[in-house]
Amino acid sequence: MIFTYQDFLKAKEEGALEEFIRHCVDGYIGSYTYRQILMNEAYFRGENPTLMAYFAAVNTEKGSMDMFPKIRVPSGVFARIVTLQVNRLWYNGVTLDDGDKKRALGEDFDKVAKDIATNAAVHGVCYGFWNYDTLQMFSAKEYFPLVDERSGEHRGGVRFFSIGEGKPWVIQLYEEDGWSEFSWETGEPLVLAREKESYRLSIRSDALGEEIVGHYNYTSYPVLPVYANSRKSSELTASIKAKVDLFDAIMTTFGDTMLKTKAIYWIFEGMSGAIESLVEAKETIERLGIIAWADDTKARPESVSLPYEATMGFLAELEKGIFRDAMVTNPQEIMGGHLTATAIKASYHAEKLKVSDMEWQAWDFIRRLLLIVGIENEIIRFKHETVSNDMEVTQRLNMYTNLPIETKVKLDPLFPEEIEEMVVEEVKEGEESGYI
Repeated sequence: MIFTYQDFLKAKEEGALEEFIRHCVDGYIGSYTYRQILMNEAYFRGENPTLMAYFAAVNTEKGSMDMFPKIRVPSGVFARIVTLQVNRLWYNGVTLDDGDKKRALGEDFDKVAKDIATNAAVHGVCYGFWNYDTLQMFSAKEYFPLVDERSGEHRGGVRFFSIGEGKPWVIQLYEEDGWSEFSWETGEPLVLAREKESYRLSIRSDALGEEIVGHYNYTSYPVLPVYANSRKSSELTASIKAKVDLFDAIMTTFGDTMLKTKAIYWIFEGMSGAIESLVEAKETIERLGIIAWADDTKARPESVSLPYEATMGFLAELEKGIFRDAMVTNPQEIMGGHLTATAIKASYHAEKLKVSDMEWQAWDFIRRLLLIVGIENEIIRFKHETVSNDMEVTQRLNMYTNLPIETKVKLDPLFPEEIEEMVVEEVKEGEESGYI
């Protein structure tokens, strides 16, 4: 369901703004998009709603049939994929022209931006709100935009949240020229709790108190969408979800089979009678290890061989397929081996392309945000987190004897930044004193 800015203007002109807001919130919560958001978030938490529904209890006239696994084993593979991808881009934060411009965005900017990127990868979209001097995250679970029917731009939005069941809903309406707040209790009409005010206020303080002396807004709407990819959709694609569901289902059924299957079972040949006789014979064998009969009855033990290797092999192939579809390198595949730097670099090629797609989305968001903040900037750069064979890199650097020592130390991955600074400082002092 799409709520447009023109619908909002019409409701406002007709004096039906409160009714429009309630209709929008109800419609959004009941929409297919919102259900997908909740489902994707469940997968990110390590839950699997599809697995739980697949193994739901079957109720008959005689009662519930205990025929499905009691212990269900969802995996956390989707969370791993998102964490690897987002940290590859945001691990070192973003770099601007100079430090002063970066500090103007707030101390927690990189952390909030990383959280926004994570939610965008899970939900398909997330929103960044520039709140005077701080970036604030609006997740798609609590906010939806009002889209212009002609340009497709976001020109307003509604945020809604509640601290718990039975508590009133707080609904905030964001417009280009300010925001207002409403309160809503179940069964009650929407109540205006805070009059509309500008995003930036100039306040004068004196002995008599504080007074608002100026109202200011931004050059454009200060809530910006952030996407994780050019598809503008969640990283939990239909292909990945299907493989995750199959992986979890196989792991669950195989584990349940191991729990239910006895290592040894007994076959009694020539024994007739009630089931109680068979149970008594089995218990006697398990307790004493022997049993004797006067007739020709025989007891023969049998063992069960579960298809462990075939199952684990198929699960391993499924996991490879999940990471392959996600275009993310599984760290387990490069751990424990002696891969060269070239081999490691090649294994990360697909992930580099994937992260580059996310980087363009992040770059566009920061570019638009800087325009709102009023910062002129030319450089928006990310330093991707990488994995390498550090020892091989060190050995190669040592082959170049003509490189200055400070250059080698800067490029050598085995030297921490503190050592780099010490060496550079010593070289500088040596040059000034004439020793170098």
